[in-house]
Amino acid sequence: MGKVELTPFKCPVCGDGTLVDVEIEESAIKEAKRLPAMVTTKCKRDHQLVIFVDGKFHVRDVEAAVKAAESDAIDKTKDWLSSL
Repeated sequence: MGKVELTPFKCPVCGDGTLVDVEIEESAIKEAKRLPAMVTTKCKRDHQLVIFVDGKFHVRDVEAAVKAAESDAIDKTKDWLSSL
């Protein structure tokens, strides 16, 4: 299977309507256990995005991904290790 170019969509973080072009592996959607499938990407300004793609390769939703701060990640790791 090859790559599929999705219809460009607006970045929800950029305020000026910056369009995001995404190309994904066809197998990522065809072999997904649940649809719409979540796909991560970045816009041209490096905003982290999560897009939801259905079985016909239509973008159903776009959300900004939340970045965990490094200190939060360290605290979560400490909590997890202390629970062992």
